[in-house]
Amino acid sequence: MISSDRLNGIRAFVQAVQAGGFSRAAEQLGLSRSTVGKAVARLEERLSVRLFQRTTRRLSLTDEGRIFYADCVRALTALDAAEAHLAARATAPSGRLRISLPVLFGQQWVMPTLLTLADNYPALEIEVLFSNQRVDFAESGIDLAVRIGETGDAAGLVARKLGEQQQVLCGSREYFASYGYPQHWHELAGHRTISKLQNGHLEAWQLWDSQGQIQWVMPASRLRFDNIAAVAAATLAGQGVALLPRWLVGEALRSGQLLEILPGSTGPGLPIHAVWLKGGVMPARLRVAIDALVEAFVPQAPWQ
Repeated sequence: MISSDRLNGIRAFVQAVQAGGFSRAAEQLGLSRSTVGKAVARLEERLSVRLFQRTTRRLSLTDEGRIFYADCVRALTALDAAEAHLAARATAPSGRLRISLPVLFGQQWVMPTLLTLADNYPALEIEVLFSNQRVDFAESGIDLAVRIGETGDAAGLVARKLGEQQQVLCGSREYFASYGYPQHWHELAGHRTISKLQNGHLEAWQLWDSQGQIQWVMPASRLRFDNIAAVAAATLAGQGVALLPRWLVGEALRSGQLLEILPGSTGPGLPIHAVWLKGGVMPARLRVAIDALVEAFVPQAPWQ
């Protein structure tokens, strides 16, 4: 283990050689001449060699001193290079960035930002884990996650809101031409509906009535899928009415393939956050990823 006393002795020795004497070295180091002289003396005692030939007029290196000086310069040069390498990593994003994303949302809306990030920073290595399950940051080695809904262990995490997942009740133009356009949530009971399964169980629809009261509607669905993309595909195919995220069907709504019903009935959306562990200095690779996501999603989501 290198003690501070050893490092101080080496620093005083190298500075004395480069300055040509203890007095000038002391000025450059901001120390007294005696402090520099004592540090070199302790170094010589520890090494059991004389590093300098001392006379009243000049200071010169012994053979051992010249050898030791060359070794010290090489070691200090390596330390400078190590510091420069870390400083460069602090300013230029590099190294591995491991990100956890919800499967469909991540593929559709986050991946384009990450690919642009990869183009902009060639030294950056990006690993993405797609999962709709909440992952443990420490156990999975995750640097950054995008989460829809609650962020999780808020005490150990930092969260930056990216937007909201708004739900929309919708069906195809062809479906409504055949079955009519409902004007009230009560009328949904007479419509064909397509539902999402969660852990094998049918998800109820949380709707708000005209008085702002929450109504839980359990659709009597003939089609039920545990994949939201399958629910959207069936809805586009004219199979019925579904409750879907606006980020998933925004383009179909704009093109008129799907029509929204009962606008305002789906209530507040779920928050979408970028989440990372609390810590000290943030690595540049994490900082640029967060900045890129904020730029892509705030103040307006890309699907709006």
